[in-house]
Amino acid sequence: METKGLSAEVLKAHNANVKKTLPNMGPPPKSLWGAMAPKDKQSDSSSKVSSVLVKDRFSRLRTKLKMHNMMGGSFTRSKAGSEIVPRGIKALENTYRMEPPESSKFNPDRTNQIITSTFDNYLKDRKYDPKTFPQLCKTLADLLKERVKATGPKRFKIVTSVSILENKEQCAVCASRCIWDTSVDNFSTVTYNGQDFSAIGSVFALYYE
Repeated sequence: METKGLSAEVLKAHNANVKKTLPNMGPPPKSLWGAMAPKDKQSDSSSKVSSVLVKDRFSRLRTKLKMHNMMGGSFTRSKAGSEIVPRGIKALENTYRMEPPESSKFNPDRTNQIITSTFDNYLKDRKYDPKTFPQLCKTLADLLKERVKATGPKRFKIVTSVSILENKEQCAVCASRCIWDTSVDNFSTVTYNGQDFSAIGSVFALYYE
């Protein structure tokens, strides 16, 4: 019995000495966690960035498809198969023309007649109305552009402007400046006097290749 008690006391003392000599095997130090954490964070951030890029790419593609479908077109895939391009758009070769032919030049006299007839049809016997005339100016400008294009000037960019001013015995000056080629580019301006207003219609034609 004494040997058993002595052996138990010896074992307790031995275990106490072992705990003192051995290092504490607790959780790993914070420095080790700090070295391991950035790898996990980098992997998570990279996956999030890639998913965001894929979503943005598909959203842009869906927007492009919607816009083109609204315009009544369709898409086809290029030869490489990696790019989707609109179908129906033709790529024309350069003509290397530096000036338009005589048959398709801009005609100021004919344009003056178009502006005058348009003003006569839409402004005759009308009184100035500040609520409706701003929209009327936009409508007349679009109408003049379409009618001038229909007369046949090819390879010309047509710019139209219509201004309507109320007559209250005031002085008004309208001027315009353009940087262009005087040999091929031209313009036409007509002033129409109504009952209590004045309308100024201008058409600019710029040749382009």
